[in-house]
Amino acid sequence: MNGVLKVSDQLTGQAKNISIIGSGLAGLAASIRLAAQGHRVTVFEANSEAGGKMYEWHKDGFRFDMGPSVFTMPQYVEDLFHLTGRNPKDYIEILRPELPFNYFFEDGLCLNFYADTERLVREMATKTNDDEATIRRYLADIALKYDLTEEVFLKNSLHSLSTYLTRDAFRGVVNFHKVEVFHSMDEANRRNFRDDRTRRLFNAFASYLGSSPYKAPGVLNVISHFQLNAGIYLPVGGMYAIVKALTKLAGELGVEIRYNSPVERILTQNGKATGLVVNSQERYSDLVVSNLDAYNTYHHLMPQEKAPRVFLDRQKSHSALVFHWGMKKQFPQLAFHNMVLSEDMRDEYNTVFNNADIGDDITIYLYISSKIHQPDAPAGCENWYILINAPYLQGQDWQAITERTRHNIIRRMSKVLGENIEPHIAFERVQNPHHFEQRTGAAFGSIYGNSYNGTFSVFLRHPNFSHRIKNLFFCGGTVHPGAGVPLSFLSAKIVSDMVSKKTGSRKGSDAELPV
Repeated sequence: MNGVLKVSDQLTGQAKNISIIGSGLAGLAASIRLAAQGHRVTVFEANSEAGGKMYEWHKDGFRFDMGPSVFTMPQYVEDLFHLTGRNPKDYIEILRPELPFNYFFEDGLCLNFYADTERLVREMATKTNDDEATIRRYLADIALKYDLTEEVFLKNSLHSLSTYLTRDAFRGVVNFHKVEVFHSMDEANRRNFRDDRTRRLFNAFASYLGSSPYKAPGVLNVISHFQLNAGIYLPVGGMYAIVKALTKLAGELGVEIRYNSPVERILTQNGKATGLVVNSQERYSDLVVSNLDAYNTYHHLMPQEKAPRVFLDRQKSHSALVFHWGMKKQFPQLAFHNMVLSEDMRDEYNTVFNNADIGDDITIYLYISSKIHQPDAPAGCENWYILINAPYLQGQDWQAITERTRHNIIRRMSKVLGENIEPHIAFERVQNPHHFEQRTGAAFGSIYGNSYNGTFSVFLRHPNFSHRIKNLFFCGGTVHPGAGVPLSFLSAKIVSDMVSKKTGSRKGSDAELPV
């Protein structure tokens, strides 16, 4: 079967030399899992620090997370420490805020998304036209979607035959109609909710995967389960504390991370990956794992190899336009995370995906880590991280787009907060899609890889291995199971499980995790 890992491809033996390209979350997690299996692991990182898209910036007493900001499913991080016989609390402290999210609407409505589910249900039922029964039914539905898809679609390869020969796979197939692959997220949400504001709120979760809720399949409503049922967290010290903890653990396991070491080429011979070219030097290894964008892995590091167009030549996800503002005032109306929703969301996504632009009616995401971790901003101040959905690079005038969008953010936030916020901006730093392309290797500035727009998009992300080039594996947000912090960790697990099967090593497997 094309694309299916066969037992005959196994690379048996003891410890292997494994090279990992990139130290993003998935690259770090893969290095830890593979080192726990007893392999010799070297990570090559182009930048001067680990983390990939997740890093931090300091200025004038403010600290900013510069990449992912929503932290869910902390057990995926904790598993890495349990796997190696360590206590995660010795490396990282994780908090769960009581009020992690506020949603704002153009009519003045503010929904407080409490961590306590019962309180959240009452809040939504009181302030919207959807009753408690409707909301509870939806929470149960997304929990069921997660339960049906977790083992088959999230924790295992969709491109390995063994995945489909299990009881979990049979259960998933029997209940396939319940995951709503053949309806869009918007269609699924319209059937669930009467209030258009509630529908728009849940449609906005498509942005967590760089997609449009009007094109992405309804099964992706499972993403809201991570936030609503499982909860939102924050490590003490901000998101970058995750990278620091994993880097420390990797070092203790003997993983070598070589910084300022951009990989120039993946070496292949007779249909196998044999090593890398780094800083003009050839370095041989038994296995190669790429945490780089899958598109760039082929087109930049293996131009001599035929790229799998069915996975790579698909519509790219949207990108982001990010403003980092040091604010000289605190705003009690705002929570740890905030979202100011657009009024015409269909037009907003149409503008991004079909017109390659950012419109005037935009959804504003605002993250303020100093709400929970006060040292992230000076006394009386706040560190604002503002993200706007933006098209991937297509020759746009980003200076003009940035100026127009900045004006619209200030106008809308000033209306929400009841005062002109511009005088309170002490300084500003902006990231546009060019930044993500240049610093993080995101092809076309698309920070989520391919979009999920399309009925079968879930099945058409690049696999976690190459079926043409043996001993080459892939992890990270641009491959299966998808983008975002939780899915990146799961991609690392899938790779380590595959390597374990190839090498015959069960040491450091999830079977050793505490029950």
